[in-house]
Amino acid sequence: MSHWVLQSGWEYEAGWASMLEALERFDIPFSVHRVVPFIGDLEPEPTPPSDDVICMGSYAMRHYAKRRGWNPGVFDLEPHTFELQRDHWGEAMLNADSEVMPFGEVRFDGLKFVRPVDDAKAFAGRLFEWEEFADWQQGVAALGEEIGNSLTSATLVQVSSPKMIFQEVRCWVVEGRVVTASVYRRSSRVIYSSEVEPRLIEFADALASEWSPEKAFCLDVCDTPEGLRVVEINTINSAGFYAADMQKLVASLDGLRR
Repeated sequence: MSHWVLQSGWEYEAGWASMLEALERFDIPFSVHRVVPFIGDLEPEPTPPSDDVICMGSYAMRHYAKRRGWNPGVFDLEPHTFELQRDHWGEAMLNADSEVMPFGEVRFDGLKFVRPVDDAKAFAGRLFEWEEFADWQQGVAALGEEIGNSLTSATLVQVSSPKMIFQEVRCWVVEGRVVTASVYRRSSRVIYSSEVEPRLIEFADALASEWSPEKAFCLDVCDTPEGLRVVEINTINSAGFYAADMQKLVASLDGLRR
C-alpha cells in the first residue's frame, strides 16, 4: 500500500472529493501539502513510512518526488517527446504532420495550431493567425531567458495544420490498459461525462498495448472526420480527473512501482 501525497489547492478540481472518498474507503494513507512557489518544497514536509509514495498535484511535484527517491512518485513523461510518440503511433497521431522547432524560429502563413512539445505546458496549445503569433513571439524574445520564465525563444514547439474534432476523451492507462475514461470536450464545448463510446476506449487500449511511455499515463484521444486519433499524452499525476471513476483509478495505481 502506498502513501499518497496530495497538493492542496486542488479541492475544486473535478474528482477531488471522489479521490479522497476512495482513499478512505480503501484505508489508504494520505496527506495534503502546499507546494512552495518557485522552490517546489512541500509544506508541511511529508513523512511517509517508506519510499512507496504516489504524488497527485502540479507537474512541479516531480522534482520533489525525485529528490526524495519516492517510487513511483510521479510517472514523469518528460523523456517521451512528441517525436518519440510519432515514431510509435505514426499516422494515428492527430498532429502527425507537425513540424518541431524552437518557438523563436516559428514562421508560417495563415492559420496554424501551435503547442509545446513537452508535458510542462509552458502555454496552452491553440490556433494562431501569424500576425498574433508574431507579436507574441517578439514579446517573448524581448523578455529574454531570465530565471522563472518558462517560455523562451528556445522552447521547442510543434506547428501543425488545423483539425476538425468532434469530441475528445481522456483515458487513464495503467499497465497497458484503460482503467477509466471521461469525455472532456464535444466540439468546442467543455463537458465532463463518464459516458464514453466503447470504440474510443478500444482505440486507446490498442495503442497502449502497442506502446506505453510509462506504467501509468493519460492518453487523450479524439474523433475526427478522418477517424480516431491521438491528441496527446499527459502525466497521470497532474492531469486532473474530469469524470473519471476515481475508485477504479485509485485501486489501479495504489501499490504500483516503476
